[in-house]
Amino acid sequence: MKRIFTPAKKKTILIVDEDQFVTHIYREKLEEQGFKVEVTRDFGSALEALKKDVVDLVILDLCLPGINTVELIKNIRSDSAMQSLPIIAFANPYLSNLTRAAVEAGATKSVAKVDNTPEQIIELVRELGVSATSRMGVSGVGGALESNQEKLAAKLLINRPQILAKLRASYQNFTRTEREDLRRAALLQMHRHLRSLASGASVLAFQKIAQMSTALEALLIELYTEPVKITPSVVRTIAHSIETLASLVDRSANSKDEVITSRKILLVDDEVISREMICSALGRAGLPAKSLDDPLAAQRLLEGEHFDLIFLDVEMPGQTGLELCVKIRGMEPNRTTPIVFVTSHSDFGSRAQSTVSGGNDFIAKPFLLVELALKTLTWLFKESPRPLPTATTAQNRAPAKAGGHKSQLAAGHGALEPQRKSPAT
Repeated sequence: MKRIFTPAKKKTILIVDEDQFVTHIYREKLEEQGFKVEVTRDFGSALEALKKDVVDLVILDLCLPGINTVELIKNIRSDSAMQSLPIIAFANPYLSNLTRAAVEAGATKSVAKVDNTPEQIIELVRELGVSATSRMGVSGVGGALESNQEKLAAKLLINRPQILAKLRASYQNFTRTEREDLRRAALLQMHRHLRSLASGASVLAFQKIAQMSTALEALLIELYTEPVKITPSVVRTIAHSIETLASLVDRSANSKDEVITSRKILLVDDEVISREMICSALGRAGLPAKSLDDPLAAQRLLEGEHFDLIFLDVEMPGQTGLELCVKIRGMEPNRTTPIVFVTSHSDFGSRAQSTVSGGNDFIAKPFLLVELALKTLTWLFKESPRPLPTATTAQNRAPAKAGGHKSQLAAGHGALEPQRKSPAT
């Protein structure tokens, strides 16, 4: 009797993500392993796909712009037929509350999108009990996948000037209004353009772009959720991060992103809670810091040891951060090290004072943890940051024209500032 061979039905994986580059790579990788892959990009189409066909596993990006992904997970779990459906949630490491809510809603596993490769996700799929019926054994598939990745990457790089222009335009719209609804609309547009700009960065091993965009995305989402957290300091941080990200994208067009080496960060602050918050923010970015509460001890340390970034509290007993900064600029190991002041003041006078002391930037208390992490990455990834002149070096220069010094400070600190009133507190 002749035996009839009936091929086993392929396991189906549904990917919910609007990132065309990432979904294309994951589709190819998973199909190579013998899976059937469906891709949807919004709430409604995801539910429709789940009702239309039997899905064996869902991969969902929690940070989809304008979509309540936690509610989507709840909707999936409300269907008795899908209560045990494995759901892998791509999370942002800075948004722990969102990740926790997704797990409580029913996500099976949450993983950081920026830290995992498609190969690692495929292994996780198998660990969750979803195995392909058969693996494709077509010769040259690997080479074809690499070729497709290169074509997609080239397309992204070609489009980057237009995407950057849209991102900057959205930022300008954000700064020109006080209306909450228009601010949220601009934040949503920035989020969408950011994802387009950084699309596939982690897959393509552009580590710095991936890290910067992950932190900026988290900040945009937090501000979209709670617009009351928008401050002049936050707006300034966003502006600087966009320009640093643009520089990184421009560099990636010519060569692979450099390997991220360990960085040395020093924090000098006499307040325990402030030090703990800053160290927590840096920890989320994977950046350990040495912290000191005594500015005089910090001065002795800095005389013989180089650091890549220094945070100084402005108001400290014994020696202020401004005074310490002036001394640091006379020390060879840290003459050009970026210095960021942590201050409770955000007015122009405070910015001018920090500049004259030799500081590069400031962040105003109370600050968001993700804001500080983003500011840190911005300075660490800048190309050859140089300090602004201190009061001592300024005196050795030829006198500026009347009003020239003030104009220089305004240009240095206000070039990317929003031209609007500070939000009401």
